[in-house]
Amino acid sequence: MNKPLTWLEINKSAINYNISQFRKLIGPDKLLMSVIKSNAYGHGFFEVAQICDKNKDVDRICVVSLEEALKLIDFKIKKPIFVLSFYELDRNLLKKAIKNKVIFALYDLQQAQILNDIAKHLNKTVKIHLEIDTGASRTGIMPQDTLSFIEKLKPYQNLILEGIWSHFASSEDNPQYTYYQLKKFKNLIKQLESQKIHIPLKHFACTASSVLYKESLLNGIRLGIGLYGLYDNEKIAQRINLKPALFWYTTILQIKDLPPKTKIGYGGTYTTKKKTNLAIIPVGYWDGYDRLFSNRAQVIIKGKKCPIRGRICMNLSMVDITKVPNAKVGDKVILIGKSKNQIISANDLASWANTINYEIVTRINPWLPRILT
Repeated sequence: MNKPLTWLEINKSAINYNISQFRKLIGPDKLLMSVIKSNAYGHGFFEVAQICDKNKDVDRICVVSLEEALKLIDFKIKKPIFVLSFYELDRNLLKKAIKNKVIFALYDLQQAQILNDIAKHLNKTVKIHLEIDTGASRTGIMPQDTLSFIEKLKPYQNLILEGIWSHFASSEDNPQYTYYQLKKFKNLIKQLESQKIHIPLKHFACTASSVLYKESLLNGIRLGIGLYGLYDNEKIAQRINLKPALFWYTTILQIKDLPPKTKIGYGGTYTTKKKTNLAIIPVGYWDGYDRLFSNRAQVIIKGKKCPIRGRICMNLSMVDITKVPNAKVGDKVILIGKSKNQIISANDLASWANTINYEIVTRINPWLPRILT
């Protein structure tokens, strides 16, 4: 098989190492639930699912949708699958999920009715986790409505209320709001228990809160960005040692010599100041190499950082390789990764695009091959 021109390498041992770091952090008795939604934050849905399925420290695998859950079932994943956010109320699709013991977030009574009807028809039960909106203002039941919501679930005998959970809005950078949300959640739990409603599993912690707020651990964590060795901020990086798992490479397609005062790319946004060696690489905003990297980003070629020149195109970008005189067509170009003492991280790309590392890796085109190393 021919080597691709642009590809990603996903380091299996880095992901397993990161899982072990969080297992040490939370101890042996709490659930560690790996979040692999959205193509495993760009790292490759099936590749990361396979790693998590084989890792003894992972208890459950979290996805965003019913569609993702069904893909894992078809891929023969054995660990319990938890749908975090949304699922179409299609009876045939839900039937397959329930037969395969998929766990569902619940925040709407119509969801409850349909899940219960299908489970009853199949002579099965289905585990549900009530999602509570404590302040992120996304999906979820408002705390003040939770007791009456649970009362309305009583007729649905085929639903097992296994869990209750919420999601932090700012645990990486706002302690005051984080404690506000946590207090609201814990007060709700007390209120439910005072009404003799005991829900076995309570979970709230994400990567950031599990590192910064031990009191948020409850019965387990949903491990997202930390699974992939990325940090929300430097404060978290100082508390836990992780290894990035994603490395992104492309290849020099062509090299040309440009005279001074030559415009480069669409709109001519860069003009050469002197004779310039220019490399053309087969990666652009279709691949997830953001247009905001234009005239800002750098790549690494033969151990040297080289600047992007001109606007990022849909499928191509241009790089000034004047300081790499021995570069040639076919040479490897590092978009995310390291060579010798030079590093370009997802955080670097995020700073050039004025965004977060989550968006950088998640938006890498899923068509690009992910190679497990």
